[in-house]
Amino acid sequence: MPQFRSRRSCRVALSVPIRVFGIDYQGVDFTEDTVTMVVNRHGAKVRMNHQLLPDQEVRVLSHATHQDAVFRVVSKLHASDREYSYWGIENLDPRQNLWGLLLPELQPEDQFTVRVQLECPTCSAREAVRLDETLLAALQEEGGVPRGCLTCKRSGMWKLLPFHQA
Repeated sequence: MPQFRSRRSCRVALSVPIRVFGIDYQGVDFTEDTVTMVVNRHGAKVRMNHQLLPDQEVRVLSHATHQDAVFRVVSKLHASDREYSYWGIENLDPRQNLWGLLLPELQPEDQFTVRVQLECPTCSAREAVRLDETLLAALQEEGGVPRGCLTCKRSGMWKLLPFHQA
């Protein structure tokens, strides 16, 4: 039975353009430009065309900060998207802020959720919410989530915004 490992830092939905350097599962060197889906101080969930292997090392360059770091591939993550594969990667030097973001302090409810910022399509009101991985994947695939707004009292397709420290 797999052991539960508690999270060490808060995860936020953030698309960071990155370049990944590594060796794929067939032993072939590759370089791939892609994006993160979720980041935290210790790692990220990344979308890839290449297939990786757990425990291998890859180098990740953040186009946002122009910094790079070595990551360990933790696992392949389940996704309904068949065009890409999704991987959990762990920064081997988590003291380095590769994402250039001041992340919120970890709260107990962050153990099983990801923080996101949403925007009302009518009045542009913004709301920070926590979603589980399934709801986040649906939001990212659909480009928005239907919900009502407490500010303008209208319903609409709320869009995912880049995470900003409140």
